[in-house]
Amino acid sequence: MPVSPLPAASALALALSVAALSAPAQAAQAELYIDVATHAMPGMPGMGAMGRIAGAMGGQRPSYGMARHPGMPGKYADIALYNRAAPGLPAGQAVPKSLQLGNSIDLLPREQRESPVGGSNDGTDGLGLADGGTYKVRYYWGCGEQAGSGQPVEYSMTVRNGKVVQGGRAMAPRKVPEQGPDISPQHVLWPNPAARRSIPDKASLVGTHQLTGDGLSGSMQFALGDGDDFLPALELESSGNPREGMTLGWNAVDGARAYFIHAMATHGDTVVMWSSSEDGYAGPELMNYLPANLVAQWTGKRTLLGADARSCRIPTEVFAGTEGAPMVQMIAYGNERSVAQPRPADAARDWSPAWNVRVRSKSTAMLMPGLGAGAAREAAKPAAKETAKGMLRGLLGR
Repeated sequence: MPVSPLPAASALALALSVAALSAPAQAAQAELYIDVATHAMPGMPGMGAMGRIAGAMGGQRPSYGMARHPGMPGKYADIALYNRAAPGLPAGQAVPKSLQLGNSIDLLPREQRESPVGGSNDGTDGLGLADGGTYKVRYYWGCGEQAGSGQPVEYSMTVRNGKVVQGGRAMAPRKVPEQGPDISPQHVLWPNPAARRSIPDKASLVGTHQLTGDGLSGSMQFALGDGDDFLPALELESSGNPREGMTLGWNAVDGARAYFIHAMATHGDTVVMWSSSEDGYAGPELMNYLPANLVAQWTGKRTLLGADARSCRIPTEVFAGTEGAPMVQMIAYGNERSVAQPRPADAARDWSPAWNVRVRSKSTAMLMPGLGAGAAREAAKPAAKETAKGMLRGLLGR
């Protein structure tokens, strides 16, 4: 039967109007990112407030990126502003008294001599492995008395001319989207070289914040609540020993949506790794902020431990033959929230917010058995942490 063009045209117009209404909003003129982290090293004497003071006296000042890769125990916040109207120009942020950093902090451009956040993903940085040597990787997963079927997965790694060559079938790392800012000279940051004070242990972000600076809307004021604040510290403990199996236990972290644990030790030329994931491989790439939808999805698939989990036993055979106790890392995933400029009552239909704020939080802990306080301080420094990250990337073939 012949079809009238009028209904088809009407349907097309309706579809286009719906698409226009559902299209993503135009990017805000100013975007502020706040990454919040709490880090602990349970069982290490002298690693509390006095340890942080000692680190500061030794020249370790707060710097941008410490929330992503914390070193010393304490609270951290990475704040980055991208202002399209005046990219790279300094700005001020009025902060609540509860943050204990004065009335305001300065957001400044990164100095060119500063190292960028992150690092190489080719697996060659910080390996510290002998050229020409072959190393084995043995990977386990899951909590319980004994390892599950199909474990361990083993593969080899050879270093040739400084490059890592995989042998066998290596495990593919989980794909974790990076939702934080891609820092460039157009961003202004805190902490920065002018920031000389670390965030105190009892500090809080709860309260009113306001941004001021060239090209910023005079109304860029927003409030952060308890759900946006620093998470409590992870009180991670271990009992038992590697030869007979270790049981990990921790406190209930208020605001945590899920947990994840990763451990690593060596046995001769073999690196042994384990994670708390129940559905196969999950490596140190999960020791980072995760978007809320992935936290929910991976908790359902048992990649992550649920918010009500309080213990996990590392199977007996995992670290039975390793040299000493493993290094254990744990993360509690907190909240993430977006705060946009409120819509005025008389706003036009095509109005879009001039600014947006994104806040996300996590709490991490690290057990480093067998190290004294002095050695632990050195191992906890961000530079050493980046070296460890590079080694793990190389072991995973990233």
